[in-house]
Amino acid sequence: MTRETPTPLAARGAEVAAELAATTMVLGETLWAAQQTIGLRAVRLTAAGFDPAKLGDPEFTTMIWEKLDAALEAQSALVAGLWALSDVWLEWLAQQVTATAQAGLDMAAPPDPIRYGGVASDYVETSLNAAEIACGRMALEASRLGGRGLAPYHRATNENARRLLLAAGEG
Repeated sequence: MTRETPTPLAARGAEVAAELAATTMVLGETLWAAQQTIGLRAVRLTAAGFDPAKLGDPEFTTMIWEKLDAALEAQSALVAGLWALSDVWLEWLAQQVTATAQAGLDMAAPPDPIRYGGVASDYVETSLNAAEIACGRMALEASRLGGRGLAPYHRATNENARRLLLAAGEG
């Protein structure tokens, strides 16, 4: 059977794909800026090997602290992303508990095989719908984790590349 219109699951899949594509672009920009930064810093380190007075260049201490700052910021961003992921999971759990309780209440009556069949069918449908929605949302939140963790490194690396390229152009 072919569906004519996109389903919510397909829409969530598109959201995940867009998020992963955006993260891939940011990763590419980060890698490009990183190779520029490494090259320009290597030139400065080489110059310091010939002239020890250049060891006082603040760039040599900046490159250590900026990595620590980016790591702390990335860690905070990832924790926030994991909270979002756990919120989705807890919401799914609550929906499953509610569906189970409703099924139990609906079956707490004199035996009736037809009603039991309907209750079981409703329970399965509710559980599977909740699982489909939760899995789509979990996939989206999981795909956002990479972008959240990469963002501080992306920002620092691009700032470094710009600053070092400007300094190299002036020198």
